[in-house]
Order: sequence, then C-alpha cells, then structure tokens
Amino acid sequence: MTRKITAYLCALLCALVVLTASSAWAQGNQPVIAPWSVDNTDTQSRIRQYENFRSLNADQQVPPPKQEDDFTEASAPSERTNNALPRPLRRAQSLQTLQTPSAIENLYAERIIDEVSQFGYDLFGVPSSAMMSTLESAADFSPSIPSGAVQDNFVLSTGDELEIFFTGQRTDRGLYKVNSQGQIILTDFPPIPAAGRTIGQVRISMEAAAQNLHNTVPYVSLASVRQIGILVVGHAKRPGRQTLTVFHTVLDALMQAGGIEKTGSLRQIKLVRDGRSTVIDLYGLLLHGAANMDLQLRDGDRLIIPPIGPTVAIAGEVKRPGIYEILPQIASTRFQAQQKSERLSLNEMLELSGGVLAPGKNRFIKLEITPAGEEKTTEVTEPLQPQFGDGAILSVAKGSEKRGGGVELAGHTRRPGIFALKDNPALAILLSSDDVLGPDIYPLIGVIERYDADQLTRTLIDFPPRLVLKGQHDDALREGDVVHLFSNSDIEFLTAPLPPLDQGDSDSDTEDSATLLHDDTVMVSFLREHAAFLRGAVRKPGEYPVSKGIALENLLSVAGGMTLEADLKDVEITSTAPQSTQKNRQKINLNETNPGDILIAAGDAIRINQKFAKPSDKSVLILGEVKNPGRYDLLPGDKVSDLMQRAGGLNDQAYPLGAIFSPHAERKAEEARFDAQASAIEQSIAAALQTDEEKINAGKIGEARSLAAELRNAKGVGRITVETDPAVLATTPELDMLLEPGDRLFIPKRTLNVRVSGEVLSPASLQFREKKNPIDYINEAGGFTFDADKDRTFVLYPDGSAQPLQVSSWNYNPAMIPPGATIVVPRDPKPFDFIQSAKDVSQILSNLAISAIFIDDLGDE
Repeated sequence: MTRKITAYLCALLCALVVLTASSAWAQGNQPVIAPWSVDNTDTQSRIRQYENFRSLNADQQVPPPKQEDDFTEASAPSERTNNALPRPLRRAQSLQTLQTPSAIENLYAERIIDEVSQFGYDLFGVPSSAMMSTLESAADFSPSIPSGAVQDNFVLSTGDELEIFFTGQRTDRGLYKVNSQGQIILTDFPPIPAAGRTIGQVRISMEAAAQNLHNTVPYVSLASVRQIGILVVGHAKRPGRQTLTVFHTVLDALMQAGGIEKTGSLRQIKLVRDGRSTVIDLYGLLLHGAANMDLQLRDGDRLIIPPIGPTVAIAGEVKRPGIYEILPQIASTRFQAQQKSERLSLNEMLELSGGVLAPGKNRFIKLEITPAGEEKTTEVTEPLQPQFGDGAILSVAKGSEKRGGGVELAGHTRRPGIFALKDNPALAILLSSDDVLGPDIYPLIGVIERYDADQLTRTLIDFPPRLVLKGQHDDALREGDVVHLFSNSDIEFLTAPLPPLDQGDSDSDTEDSATLLHDDTVMVSFLREHAAFLRGAVRKPGEYPVSKGIALENLLSVAGGMTLEADLKDVEITSTAPQSTQKNRQKINLNETNPGDILIAAGDAIRINQKFAKPSDKSVLILGEVKNPGRYDLLPGDKVSDLMQRAGGLNDQAYPLGAIFSPHAERKAEEARFDAQASAIEQSIAAALQTDEEKINAGKIGEARSLAAELRNAKGVGRITVETDPAVLATTPELDMLLEPGDRLFIPKRTLNVRVSGEVLSPASLQFREKKNPIDYINEAGGFTFDADKDRTFVLYPDGSAQPLQVSSWNYNPAMIPPGATIVVPRDPKPFDFIQSAKDVSQILSNLAISAIFIDDLGDE
C-alpha cells in the first residue's frame, strides 16, 4: 500500500514538472501571431509619435522617434535623394508628390477646360493632404487581413502552425508546426500528415489517433500561417519583394507595394506563376465588382506592372469624369501589341464614366487628334459606332430641358416650385388657400408670366391675389406659366426711384429686391405702370400697383389706414380714362359712400385731406421757485401769467427779477448762430493755413480750432427779458407775453451773492455788499488771468440785460452791482486776430460766456 502511494505521488510530481516545463517553454518561445488577431497598437503608437514630432517647432530640428523600416530602403529610390530630411518628413514629401498631376493629366488639361484625373489610382489608399501629417510610412496602408475563425477547408502547407490542446486524461496544449516532411509530430501520437490537407481533415486524423488514449479529446485550430514572398516589379511606387501571407491577394500585394504609379497600367497587370502568366484587368473590379480579378497569392508569385496603355478622356456632364485606360489592339496572327488601340463606341465610353448626369437633350462632342497632328472636333450622333481611340476626348454638354405639363409658383409663397397643370388648371385652384401665400404678401397684384409662341416673347398678365382667394376672380393657366407673388417689401423697393447708374449695387438689406430690380426690368416697369398714387392723411402714402377689381378700401388697408386727422368728407380721386389723356376728378364723402364700392384703377391718384393739424406735444416747462414746477399743456392764447397761476404762483424765496425765459424758437436760432460762427472760424483756419503771406502760429490755430469745437457743442438758451412779477403783470397786461410750445421759464431764488465768471483766477460767488465796486469783486476772485480782456468786462444783471464795465487802471469807472448779478471777464481775442471772416470774435466769446452762465443756472434745477 505504501509503495502504491509513493508511486502515485511520484507520478503526480512528474506531471507537475512537465507542466511547469511546458509553461516555461511556452513563455520563452512565443508563437507567430495569427494574421487575423494582429493588434495595431504599434501602428497607433507610431502615428502618435509622429504627431508629437510634427507639433514641435521646425526650427528646433528635433529628430523623430526611430522605428524599424517596414521595407528595404533600396526599394524606395525616391527616398534616397532626400535622406537629409527626417524620415517622416521625407514620407510626407513623397506623398505630396503623389497629389501633383501626372504628365497624362497635364496633356489632357491643355486640350479641355475641365480638370480630369486618371481613373482608378485612388484604389490603393493614397492619402489626402489632411492625412499626410499623421502618417509615417507607406506601411500604414497595410493590406487587409482576414478576421474571425479560419474555416475547416483551409489547406495547410509547410510552415503553418497549429494550436492543439487536449481534454480528459491528457490536458496539455501546445503549438505544432508542419515540418518539411509535411507532418505534425506529437508525443504519444503517430506522425499526422498535414501538408496539402485541410484543417478539417487533420482534425479527423487527430481524433482517430486519440481513440487509442483513454478519455482524450483533441482540439485543433490554426495558430499562424506561413509567410510568402511576392515580387512586384514595374510601375509600382515601391517595387521589390513583399512579405505577405497566404491569405493575401493581388490587391493586397499592390497596396503593400504602395500602389501603382500613374505611369503604370491598371488593365494589363501580369501574374506570373509556375511559368504561366495571367493578365489581371482591375477595371473589371472597379467598374463591375468582378471579384475573380483579385486572385489569391502563392509563394514565389510575381506581379509585373507594365506602362500604361492607350487612354481616352471623358469630361462634362457625366457621373464620373476622368481619364480612362483602354486596351491596345492585338494582332490576330502575331499576338503582339500594336501601336493602335481598340476603338470604343459612345455607349462604351458612357459606360466607363457611369453615364450622363441627367437624361434629355445631351450633346456629345468628340475631340480627336489626326495623324497630321490637327485636333478635329465632331458631334457624335451614332451611339454604337466604334470611334474613340487613343487620345480621344468625349465632352458631354447638357442641354436645357423644356418643361411640359406644368406651371410654376414663384416669389413670396410658402410653396414655391412646379405644379402639374392637370391638377391646377386655374389660379383659383393653385391659390386655393392662404397657406400658399407668404407672411408679408402684397394682396393687390400678382403677375402671370406667359410665353407667347406667336411672338416668341413673354407676356405679363396681372391678377388680384385677394380676389382669387375669395373666389371673386379666376384666370385659366397654360403650360409653362409662372405665377409671381410679391411681398410688401418688394413693392416698396420696386416703386422707389431708380438709383443713379454710377452708384453700383444697392445695400445688402435690399439684396433680394435689388436682384429683381436689376435682373427683371420688364417686371419692374409693368408694376410701375399699374401703380395708383395715395397721398394725404394716410399712414404710408406712396404708389401702390393695383390689379383690376381693387377697391379703395383694399388700397387704404395696405397703406396702414387713414390717420386720425383724415377728413372723411373730403376725399379726392383723380383718374385718367382708359385710352384717353383726359382726366376727371371727383369728391367723395366716405361717411356716405362705402370705400369698398369705389374701384381703383392703375394711374388713379387718391388724396385724403386733413381736417386739423397732426397731434403734437404742445407744452411749456416752468422750473424754480414756484409751488408746482413741471410741464404744462398749452391752449392758444395762454400767457406767462396763466402759466404761473397754474403752477401755484411764486413762493416766498422767488426772485422774479432774475427770471430766465427761454423761447423754443430763440434757442434754435442761437444754436444756428453758433454753428454758423463755427463754420466761419473753420473757413478762416483753412484760408490761413493756405496763405504764404505770414507764418501762422500753431498755438493760435489750436486755439481757433478749440473755439470752433466749443461753438459746435454749445447749447442755445435764447434768453429774452420777461416780466414775471404777478403784481406788475396785473397792472400792466401788455407786458404779459404769449407762450408757444417748447418754451421754458425759470424762476430763481432770491440771492445776496454776486458771481464773478470768466478769465479770473478763481471764479466764485461772492457776498453782496452795497458799497463794493466791480474791481473789488474781481480782486476777491483772484484778479485777472493772463488771457483776460479787461476792456470788455461787463456785468450781466439778473433780468438778462448787460452793461460794460470800466475796470482798467487807466479807465476805471465804478458801477453799482446789484445782488444776483454776474461780472463776466471775457477772453482776450488777440489769439484769433488772423481770422478775417469772423467780424467780432469778442462778441462770440461773450455770447458763449453768457450761455454758459444761463445753462449753469438751469442745470442746478
């Protein structure tokens, strides 16, 4: 019993040793990864590395990460000429070269206007310019590899590797390669034949051999496939030996070689195998999807890409314009390619290009070079005659279609487009609902544009959209009619005066209307001929195109209606009788006549008279020392005393002697004078700068410009002397002034101060003293400044009147200064002595000073 236990433990220990050794072997000898389980992590990593390299500053000359080349450098001769560049930049440069037109494309481009490219060469995954910055090498365009489980009908050969694992009594797994004798050698199994047999057959043999082992089931799968070497020669981008697998096809090999150059043929590729050649025409795959052209490869196969054969070009209105390769003509006795090419018919050429864009009247033009070197142009009418050979060009021109059996709705509509005439034989059916109309529809006129087959011209017929919708008007439609609807904004623009011819295009806000104005002058003229003119007391007077059956009520509604001051009893309509130049005029009382019964025709002029003036703001403003200051409405005949009484009268602190009365008309007149004086100063400045008689000081010019700017910005006060004492007005009513809308009245407080303003060192309000002289007040304000004009000093009394003061040391004359007065020291006009057109700059300066004082008083309120 002990021996059995010991033997069992030894066997178990041996099994553990074998399993451990087997695991170590598996870790140290990794199998070749099956092509259907290839991970592209390495490729993505290289792309990221190249992106990082591209993001660096080019001036730093930082080399890219080194990678193993996917192909031999000797197989890429184009890269040997620019080895000084980093590899990613060399590759990007070579890819950029691929985008340049080939010699054949340049040759055809000289003969036709359209730019056409050679058909089929984008099959091999040539990257766009956007991809060039992220791809490092042509290996990134690796051919597709199978994915998923391999079927049991896959034929094994020497070098293939199988993964076999057992369940049951035997539980090991391993990778087994088909040896040079075409067998698989397994422990405890006889040699299993594998080369030339399918995976399914090998599995059956393994299961049969496993029957000799108790409770053992084998499972067989393909771990990796053998690699094969394919030689690609000729006009490939990277000719040379390509390493692939047995799963790959001819297209995979061509992609691995970088694709075919545009100088190489797509239709005469030769696959040489075991001394026999097969011609592969890729057009069968590209045009018809013939998969039998993409043959599976074997080890030792050779792909020969000869130069491109004869070509033709197809341009114009076709689905796939381009340059197409055609086959050379083969002699029946020699079986050698001759210089002549095959001849294609028009139908065969259109089949190459995918057909015309649209059926109909298409013109087919053939351009062909004769043996004498002359290009001949002919129109192709026979579709089956072979006539297009090497160098021929087919140009397809699409003719305009003649629309039949339909009418078109255009303009301001929610449903523009073509409608079947049989379903819409009349306007009332086409415009059966207001849902068809646009949101800003002009309801008084629409236009039917109709082709006159007799005169070979178009005619315009007006109709009223409003009446059509109400079922009160209808017109029959004909084939080809275009029904135009207009918006209110269209009519406003079209009826505006035409711009001068030298002003160019209109503003962008009226771009759509401008397009109609400039492109269809006949339509504009037609609408203007049908205009009625609406004037007077309406909200939008102007001219409005009208159709037959339009009433005055409809016209007034489109114009926004009559204003409040409209006189309904005095409506005047002037009209011209048809086919006559005689006009008649009638007076209508809309209180007695329904405007819906008055029909308006083209050329009528309607005037709505006014019965009173338009409403406007008729008020005056009273501020200051009254009990209820504010704005009061006026009636004709209101005076100053009426306004003060409505404002509650004067309060205890009121100083009526210093009242400031500013009529609206005087303010505007004063501002106009300021503006005129500023213009005169600016003209004097310009004249002084152009004269050579004397050098004008730059400081004087600056002073004058500042004065002009001050005048431009000055606010007018327009003060006039007015009596505001209620007692005086009661005894002397002739001093009571009439008020007008916009007038302003300011009643100041009684004050015991005297202001000193202007060119003094410290302008201020000083305490009034009865025996103080003007010079005393000026000295208390700091005295005169350097720019003061002492000889023109004046006093401004509280009532607005003024009097000059003599305050010079050699011409001193004391004067009585009452409380509330202002002593004004104006600026010296000497810096403005060069101004010839300004007669009295001193007066200008004084007026500015007075206005500033009054505005300062009003500003306090």
